[in-house]
Amino acid sequence: MTTAISPPASSRVLPKIGSFVRRYGVVAAFLALTAIITAVQPGFLAGGNLANILSQWAPVGIMGIGMTYVVITGGFDLSVGAVYSLCAVVAAGVGRTEAPVVAFALAITAGLAAGAVNGIVVTVLKVNPFIATLGSSLILAGVTLVVTGNRALVVSFAPFKELGSGRLAGVPYSGTVLILLMIVAGCILAYTPFGQSIYAVGGNSEASRLAGIRTSGVVTSAYVISGACAGIAGAITASQLGSAQPNLNPNLVFDVLTVVIVGGTSLAGGKGAIWRTAIGVGILATLQNGFNLLDVDAYYQNIIKGIIIIAALTQVNTGPLRHHLSRRTTADPGLSPAAPPVITTTTNS
Repeated sequence: MTTAISPPASSRVLPKIGSFVRRYGVVAAFLALTAIITAVQPGFLAGGNLANILSQWAPVGIMGIGMTYVVITGGFDLSVGAVYSLCAVVAAGVGRTEAPVVAFALAITAGLAAGAVNGIVVTVLKVNPFIATLGSSLILAGVTLVVTGNRALVVSFAPFKELGSGRLAGVPYSGTVLILLMIVAGCILAYTPFGQSIYAVGGNSEASRLAGIRTSGVVTSAYVISGACAGIAGAITASQLGSAQPNLNPNLVFDVLTVVIVGGTSLAGGKGAIWRTAIGVGILATLQNGFNLLDVDAYYQNIIKGIIIIAALTQVNTGPLRHHLSRRTTADPGLSPAAPPVITTTTNS
């Protein structure tokens, strides 16, 4: 007579705990950071301070949405800073003579066009995303300098500044735009066929192609979304400042990448979520605002940001990167279109 031996309870519980920590650890980190900053500086949770944080970080958060789409497809967009500056200049330049709606619409259109070009270079010309967007960044920065003559464009028309400075029930318009875009982009990514295609292409581009997904179109769409988000962010910043200039914030791309990476979206592609980017924005915004309240030198802030990026990559992306490398080395080039592989996507990772 044989007796079945059940595994110890710890062997069943510990993996579940580990999975929960990997999935929601970033949320716990955000809550712990908020609690620490609040304990040190009780004024952190004041309504006025939170509204200022939301307004200040709205452009980064909005660009983080577009970057999340691109990164999940397995791509990279280093041009967001240059697109952001170009679109801010377009908004300010047009806003000096035209209605704000026209100025903002043209700024977003410029971002869409820049994103489309990036997508075409990556998918049609087969240029590595890192190189393609680095090159387009240099080109767009040069175009912005030529168009403006390296001068700031100032808009004195008061309604132009309403988007950046106006508030609804105490909440900045820019923050409202960020929240709405986060919700819409998150729902699209998690619950629509297009969102599933984003995950599928990032998880395995070749398998997605064999399964009938137009991978080039999906990747190009991600870059278009990234460009549009940079356009919206540029328009908001131009409205906040009442002006725009070339190289508006040359280090902005690092903040955008940081919020995506810290949130837990994998640089290997195929895994991530908009809610993760929202948490990443919250962590970075809380950290920087806490530093400012504590009068921490800006140089030390950059050091700590760098440490956070490396720690996030080490903790979150090591596993997915190994999976990414094994996927590339074990892919079967003889897969037949008649029997496409099953594609498993992850929408809430």
